[in-house]
Amino acid sequence: MRLFDKLSGYFQNTGLAVSIIYISLCVIFVFLISIAIAPLQKLNEFEKIVNSDSLFTSNYDNNWNYSEFSEMVKYKAYKEAMLKLSKKDSIQLSVNLNDSSIGLYINGVNIHQVHIKLFKQDNLLNELSNKQYVKIFSEPVKISSQNATIIKEPIVVRQAPKDTIEAALIATEPITLTQNPAFIFLRLEYGIDLFIEQDSNPDFHDNWVKFSHYAKFNTSKILNSFFRFITFKKQEYYPTITIKIPATDLRAIYRALPQNAFVVISLKNNK
Repeated sequence: MRLFDKLSGYFQNTGLAVSIIYISLCVIFVFLISIAIAPLQKLNEFEKIVNSDSLFTSNYDNNWNYSEFSEMVKYKAYKEAMLKLSKKDSIQLSVNLNDSSIGLYINGVNIHQVHIKLFKQDNLLNELSNKQYVKIFSEPVKISSQNATIIKEPIVVRQAPKDTIEAALIATEPITLTQNPAFIFLRLEYGIDLFIEQDSNPDFHDNWVKFSHYAKFNTSKILNSFFRFITFKKQEYYPTITIKIPATDLRAIYRALPQNAFVVISLKNNK
């Protein structure tokens, strides 16, 4: 009788364990499905942005919707955005993936231009209709937040000289700053993420900083996705653009950008 009770309890516990595993797998499956459909929801969000602007919709020429005009639409949108950018009297950013360049502008004048060594744009951005593209990229896009591994305003701390001789010696010394590996994250208006990173990582320290930078971002992204899932909220999707440039140019660009800067973006035409 005792043996029978033990066996009965074992099978009951086994059934409970299987049920827990089954339910857990179902929850994970639904969670992954909610993440998988997030890009489609983002496209719908872009469409709603277009349709909510009645003035833009009424002035838009639907003849531009044909895919054959995609390259011309992107070129026209970029020029219109640059024209609007020229009216801003602070330093702003331009990212042109068609000619692989990134530059700083003030009042429409280019003050720093850099060749992009490598870039990658989110596949979702390739799915934008011409109408959606014009609405989003025919004007400067505001940078909502900035985060970087480098110091925005570097400060050199020196002891005051005791006499004129020591002052003269200090004046001839080169200014040296600790240059951390350069990785920048910019979140743009419309929920687009722009990553700018140094084009090479020559040692372990650089690779570790890169890993830490993206690990922090991805961890926050996963936790946010899980929180939205358990609170029955729609998942968020942020299409990304990643570009690589020399570290010295990257530092110069980041330190020159004001807090509430704008960026003009021209995407690569992959249609």
